[in-house]
Amino acid sequence: MHYFILACICILGAMLQATIGFGFPVFAMIFLVMLFPFATAVTITQFAGLLGVGYFFLKYRNHVHWKVLFPFLIPAMALGAFLTWYSMSIPVAGLKICLGLVLIAIALLLMFGRRSISVKPSWRTGSLLGAISGLLNGLFAVGGPPVALYLLPATDDTISYIASANAYFFLFKLVSLPIRFSQGAIATEHLGYLFVSLLSMTVGTLIGDRIMRSLRKALLERLVYLFVAFSGVVIMLQEVL
Repeated sequence: MHYFILACICILGAMLQATIGFGFPVFAMIFLVMLFPFATAVTITQFAGLLGVGYFFLKYRNHVHWKVLFPFLIPAMALGAFLTWYSMSIPVAGLKICLGLVLIAIALLLMFGRRSISVKPSWRTGSLLGAISGLLNGLFAVGGPPVALYLLPATDDTISYIASANAYFFLFKLVSLPIRFSQGAIATEHLGYLFVSLLSMTVGTLIGDRIMRSLRKALLERLVYLFVAFSGVVIMLQEVL
């Protein structure tokens, strides 16, 4: 039953990730923390997403906006790698509630006041949001919302946005996963779950790829902002309840 539930979570989560460019970790963690210890759930989530983000990165690599991405990538990788290693010793319950409130506020502001807000792909903006993403990825493995908030207005079309976002996720996972494995988050009995998660993510990614290519940029933006708000609600409820 655990394998079946994991497969369903990964297929649906991969479709979500492929469609809006992020979201699988938040979606998966809602359910996986009920099946596995927290550190194991985080590691399975990040490992499962490796194939999906690698697929989009390689397939659309010519559409990656590297000049836009680099200011974001550098602080995100540096801070994220350190906090991934340090996260096991940090009490994060209160911080997660604050994170949830911030995500909801950002999503509402962008949904209803985005005409007056301009997120420009500058080194300052990229470094700030990259640091926030590294913080969220290192502590909670949910660093997607800042990626979307930075890259959506900075890219020309849906494919460029998806390609650039998945380039970041792929590179971050290559750094963070060895750290999590070295911390003993995965035991021998979990290896089967890793295999099932990869296989299921492949199916969901291929389906989501077809959906993503038919989305208009305006609809994509609304879906992203709604899911950012949803992420905030879920993160808070996990701690409050």
